[in-house]
Amino acid sequence: MSARKVFHGGKRRLVLAFDLGTTYSGVSYAILDPGNIPRIQTVSRYPGQEAGDAKIPTIIYYDKRGKAVALGAEEPQLLDENGGDDWEDEPLKLEWFKLLLRPNDSSLTLSSGIPAPQLPANKTITDVYADFYGYLFTCARDFIQQTHTALGALVWKSLQDDIEIVLSHPNGWGGSQQNTMRRSIIQAGIVPDNPEGRSRITFVSEGEASLHYCLSGGLVSDEIQANKNVMIIDAGGGTVDISTYAFQSVEPVKIEEIAVPSCLLEGSVIVRQRAESLVREKLQRSTKFNDESYVKAIAQEFDRVAKKRFKGTGDAGVKFSNMISDRDPEVGIRNGSLKLTRNELCSLFDPAIDAIIDAVQHQRSSAVADGDVKTFFLVGGFAASEYLFEQLRSRLEGDNLALYRPDTHTNKAVAEGAVSFHIDHYVSARVARWTYGAQTFVVFQSHMPNHARRAYRAFTGISGKMLLDKSFMPVLVKGVQVAETREFRKNMVYSSSTSLNNTEVSLKVLAYRGVFAVPEFIDEDDSSFITLCTVTGVLTNVPSVPCFQPNEAGASAPPSYALAAGKRKGKKRKDPKPTPAYYMQSVDVVLSFGLTELKAELAWKRNGIEQRSPANVIYEDDFAVTVSG
Repeated sequence: MSARKVFHGGKRRLVLAFDLGTTYSGVSYAILDPGNIPRIQTVSRYPGQEAGDAKIPTIIYYDKRGKAVALGAEEPQLLDENGGDDWEDEPLKLEWFKLLLRPNDSSLTLSSGIPAPQLPANKTITDVYADFYGYLFTCARDFIQQTHTALGALVWKSLQDDIEIVLSHPNGWGGSQQNTMRRSIIQAGIVPDNPEGRSRITFVSEGEASLHYCLSGGLVSDEIQANKNVMIIDAGGGTVDISTYAFQSVEPVKIEEIAVPSCLLEGSVIVRQRAESLVREKLQRSTKFNDESYVKAIAQEFDRVAKKRFKGTGDAGVKFSNMISDRDPEVGIRNGSLKLTRNELCSLFDPAIDAIIDAVQHQRSSAVADGDVKTFFLVGGFAASEYLFEQLRSRLEGDNLALYRPDTHTNKAVAEGAVSFHIDHYVSARVARWTYGAQTFVVFQSHMPNHARRAYRAFTGISGKMLLDKSFMPVLVKGVQVAETREFRKNMVYSSSTSLNNTEVSLKVLAYRGVFAVPEFIDEDDSSFITLCTVTGVLTNVPSVPCFQPNEAGASAPPSYALAAGKRKGKKRKDPKPTPAYYMQSVDVVLSFGLTELKAELAWKRNGIEQRSPANVIYEDDFAVTVSG
């Protein structure tokens, strides 16, 4: 694999990547010095825990006023105004809040046991993200200032106004989630709220970040060769993100995504939730331990030890007390330890394993590249589970497929991979997750059955033609591979009885999430359409073209000036200058779907030369749950 290239920028820059995870979060960074090869580093010192840890718990404690009083590994100080203990005002512990941002997508809501944390009454999810991003930023700043020689503070000061931010998110998240994350970064004061500041924030899926981590760390160097396909299984706290790639070349590294990426709500926290439900059910039969405090304590201990150590053989004891007297043989408690049978333990993991295998097989069968996918890499915090790894390896090896689990600290995969994504940018094409398009009008064709059924909706447009509304015009179909440089255009024609000037453009971009072939009309499967976003802009320099009623030949053009049969010989008279029937402006909305974030521009021709201007992308809310407090 080719080595990382020297940075050729004009000035020193700093790249910060935030991995805000469901259970743990981290920050990685790289200082880009002109003429030097960038080196990716990870923040490994946080308040409240020993130095060397690359991640902190994704936890915030809020007081009753909505102020964050402790974050990460810190413990809240329960003191009243006089310095004494104030146990009546115990702070609200907020964890697992990342999953509140998940999209309203049926494929992401099938798992049982999804945590539903309650936000403080005066907080929105944007506020909560801003609080935690701000904390991660402060920790990164302190680490960089204290780590990079005695001049660390000066180094930070020279970089703080020109920081590039990379935010990672699960494969299944889209523009609505990205928009909330961007607003959170701005609210936290990390970048200014202006076009320049917003442009310094980029996004990458967790699957793609994990691929870059494996490559930049040399973890897959033995498996890299041109025309070879690999699959990344990033098993994290909340989601399991699965992505498939093809190596187009090795020198230089050029990679393309070749299947619709998967996002499963089957991360380690879901396994923990199943364990908690199982423990609660078992303890209901106990007169001594049928209390929620025991349920939480046992579930927490399972999460800390048994979940990682269980290999699928034998029963396991989850120790929650050092008291020998803590026993209830009826429910399997002896010497402060609850017995869980092998079958019970397997039942906690197997739904996740089955879902992963199904997604793997689906991506293998739907990949757009030649050749099968035979090499798999398991990364992420959940990858530490011995049972998960052994079961996946056993099932894949049964099909002569190879699963590898890098032996380094793959809990840093997303954060470090996000920095590599920004620096190395190996992936040049991605696959459309859904079918995208717009609602439009079509000319009514009475002989077409689909049109005839909607004849009652036909109307006469300003051009005089019979039209049908609510037609769906796809611009990109699900499963199609899209290069980053490829653009998609939707021509929009605006008509008015008066000359057009400073016309406001507004195009709703729709996403079809159904399972059928692409519908011709939206009402064929209207519940499967969502408004992804609205692209807006103002046409300040687009020509306003006069249009005339069709002449006898059927052409839409001004009539010829006729000769009047006047009595005065030799006199010719021109008709009055014809009045246009209407005016028209034509503009293309140019969409780039091949990037990690949708981009939009307006394009039109003036004197035969294409002109462009930026367009605004306004996202609709697409959340599975209400995200306000």
